[in-house]
Amino acid sequence: EPVVWLYKRTHERKYLDFATFIVKEMTEREDGPRLLDLAQKGVPVAERSPAPEGTIWRGVRTNRGKAYEMMSCYQGLIEYWEATGRQDLLEAAIASARAIATEEINLAGSGASYEHWYHGAKHQHEPFPHTQETCVTITWMRLCEKLLAVTGDSFWADEFEKTFYNAYLASLGTDGRIFSVYTPLDGTRSEGQIHCRMHTNCCNANGPRGFLSFMRSIVQAKGSEVFFNYFVSSRAAVRVPALDRKVLFETHTMYPKTGNVDIRVRIDEPIKFTLFVRIPECVEVKSLAVNGKAVDGGALAGKNGRYAGIEREWKPGDAVTVEFALPVKMHRLGHSVAFTRGPVLLARDSRFADGDTGEVLRANGLDELFADGRAVDFPLECFSQDDGLRMVVSARLPLGGHDENRDRRNWRTVRFCDYSSAGNRWSPHNWYRSWLSVSYDTLEALKKR
Repeated sequence: EPVVWLYKRTHERKYLDFATFIVKEMTEREDGPRLLDLAQKGVPVAERSPAPEGTIWRGVRTNRGKAYEMMSCYQGLIEYWEATGRQDLLEAAIASARAIATEEINLAGSGASYEHWYHGAKHQHEPFPHTQETCVTITWMRLCEKLLAVTGDSFWADEFEKTFYNAYLASLGTDGRIFSVYTPLDGTRSEGQIHCRMHTNCCNANGPRGFLSFMRSIVQAKGSEVFFNYFVSSRAAVRVPALDRKVLFETHTMYPKTGNVDIRVRIDEPIKFTLFVRIPECVEVKSLAVNGKAVDGGALAGKNGRYAGIEREWKPGDAVTVEFALPVKMHRLGHSVAFTRGPVLLARDSRFADGDTGEVLRANGLDELFADGRAVDFPLECFSQDDGLRMVVSARLPLGGHDENRDRRNWRTVRFCDYSSAGNRWSPHNWYRSWLSVSYDTLEALKKR
């Protein structure tokens, strides 16, 4: 990636030649990473270099299963495609990134164990060690940012958003001083180790890049089209290439805590362009309006994913208002369940002192609550910012796997917070849990799962 950057900025052939050499090493050498042919064959990223018998480490010599490095190399191949037009390299990067999103990324938006791919999506409820290295989280965000820019597909914005509001913010200390090295889905949080006898580590070095990627992607433009990707209180400007005009957007919102978004167009004189507002895959649109008047916005299909398009002559001070519903959804893996609210993974936290965070849930009650995949409302609760919690919700759940609770009379209200806030006291006395165990009444019911 940086070698191609040098070529793009200097146009000196020697840099392109060096990049070509690197690409050949990464794609053509039999004992190398083979980033092209293995992607074309659809080989899962976790199986491109099987672990030696009796070990967990995969492909140390070839680096075929190392998560951070693989994604960084694919980002370099995309840059090389931009410089040379090698379409096969772009297609390999997209195919591998899609596979990573499907097979490896968990509900918090990150993955890897011991920094290697391991079919993590289907194992995320299990106690694998050293999960979610922050460098893996950051590199996944940067790859999604690049793919969003070159494809315009909102799928990559959905993936980025999930990672940003969960794994990324969870890795950052509340005082902004340090990034953790690993951030498990259950347990406690801590700073992690130092590297090479230095009082820092690679995750601290990489950490700030996540904020830069997020800010660069809030608003993007191509031709006479403007894409509004992320909803955050901000002032974000973008130049519309076809019009050679800069447009400034001022946004006020508490998303994803609440679903209300107010976007103001700050321009000096009227200008005509199409504004595409992303509709996150995890939300429902309750209303979309311009200056208080409801608009249809016709969602785009195909390669652009989910955007609502509004074509008009925009005037200074025009307001786009959106109201999203943020439903709570249950996710089931094996004998465990987890809950998300919009893009946010929820977690129980010991500081609520509302029972054992490892207490099991009763399956029959959950099936009633989430019948036919129905979304459920977990009410928001007020809380003090001094608690370091971004979001708190309450839920009445069928807790307890003992016979005395068979008729579910002992449903109890418990609290969940956003995963990024869970355990953020970074203390062994502050534990949290994202995946909750489920108890089944009969062996027959268990077999059905």
